[in-house]
Amino acid sequence: MKPWMWAGTTAVLAVVFTASGLGDPLRSVAAAAWLALVPALVAAQELPPAEALRGQRAAVYLSSALVLVLAGGVTLLLSSELRDGAGIWLEWNAPTPFLLAATGLLTVCGLAVAYLFRGLSAFFGWQETETVRAIMPATPGEKGLFAVLALAAGFGEEIVFRGFLTAFMIPWFGSSLLAALPVSAAFGMLHGYQGPHGMARAGVTGLVLALGVVWTGSLWPAILAHTALNLLFGLVLRRSLLGGVLWK
Repeated sequence: MKPWMWAGTTAVLAVVFTASGLGDPLRSVAAAAWLALVPALVAAQELPPAEALRGQRAAVYLSSALVLVLAGGVTLLLSSELRDGAGIWLEWNAPTPFLLAATGLLTVCGLAVAYLFRGLSAFFGWQETETVRAIMPATPGEKGLFAVLALAAGFGEEIVFRGFLTAFMIPWFGSSLLAALPVSAAFGMLHGYQGPHGMARAGVTGLVLALGVVWTGSLWPAILAHTALNLLFGLVLRRSLLGGVLWK
């Protein structure tokens, strides 16, 4: 679909969301954009060549981190359920040992998903995109900036996807778990630069994090686990997961 077609789909979704009582027009537009327009535009964008990206890693990390923090902040302003700590979302609502143990379990499950797809890639001959290899940090300075990006993604993406969007869709689907299915699909599309199997991997990981929210009644284990996974993937396990030459 062309971008203008996705824009039209987003507008229709926003009208449907508003008419069905899921939210006011502003929140409906935001939800429709995150579910349809933003993932589609990201999946369809033409990225610079890998060689160019290698020279722009620091700028990519900083700009992406800024966008993610803004996305999470704006979403908090739009969603009183999140901002006010109502319900299950942003409360530290269980004993700390339990929430930290849940964080560890979610991290382990996320790693299991990553290595499952690593095995499937070896079996089916799937290759990581050159973009994924090119954006892996190489220098100490890049690794520091990548850590900033990992924190921003853990905060921003979880607030938007496992928080706002899942809560927004619950009235339609009747449960957090069912509402997480289309949200996880959109989350997978947001990682279009990773190729088809990378989008599937991100979608499954998003569903695992959503299960953690349903289980614990809090976004915090998902936020912390998402951050930990980003740090592990980018700083510790990148050669193990990607294989081959990561950069020149």
